Amino acid sequence: MRGTLTPSLSRRARGNGRVGGIRAQEHAFAQLSVCLFSPPDVLARSESMLRKVMVFLGSVALLLLLGTALVWGYLFTGGRPAEGRVLAVSDAERYLLAAAREGDVELVEGLVKAGTPVNVQNDRGFSPLILAAYHGHTEAVRVLLSAGADACAGDSRGNTALMGAAFKGHADIVELLLKQPCAVDQSNGVGQTALMFARLFGREQVAERLREHGASEATRDASGRTAGDWARTQSAPAPIAAPASAVGSAATVQ
Repeated sequence: MRGTLTPSLSRRARGNGRVGGIRAQEHAFAQLSVCLFSPPDVLARSESMLRKVMVFLGSVALLLLLGTALVWGYLFTGGRPAEGRVLAVSDAERYLLAAAREGDVELVEGLVKAGTPVNVQNDRGFSPLILAAYHGHTEAVRVLLSAGADACAGDSRGNTALMGAAFKGHADIVELLLKQPCAVDQSNGVGQTALMFARLFGREQVAERLREHGASEATRDASGRTAGDWARTQSAPAPIAAPASAVGSAATVQ
């Protein structure tokens, strides 16, 4: 009996397997038919939902990109001022400003050759050139000019290196600066020129060189004064020249 039942059971199993396979195929076909032959409104709703999802994902990606750009922008430019002003932020830049103030030509040369920005400024707008010119360091001025220092750039009040040199009466530095492509009557924030500074403090040698280069005695500042007007505000010179340590009080550049 075992031998007769076994083939029968085997045939039933195979039959059931075929039936199951056919039913599975029918089910898959039915599902495919639903997708292919769904009513138009169902497809429209599906497409609308898909578009909304895509728009949402695109918006998220755009926001992430914008946020990343803002973060990198802050990290790399947040410590710098607006274009046209290079504020000292590194040790090398601060050393260059100090070396120019002290007239340390060797250090100035080394820092410039190492790539330190020659037109860097401190928080008051003083550049290495302005500091060197004001303090009378002729060789430092020469090195800075050769390295591309901008002689026309002013400090936070518009005072240039030429104005500082004229203010202090450094005739040799004035000569170097007059060779630069800057207007001899360039004015600061209140309309004052290098000639006005020279006349104000009685730097007649400097004043004469400025006039020879086209500086005008007729130019007026914001208060309406000319260089001659400023000269007349000073007391008459002493009959005997005072020692250098006693000559006119001038604001010290820090």
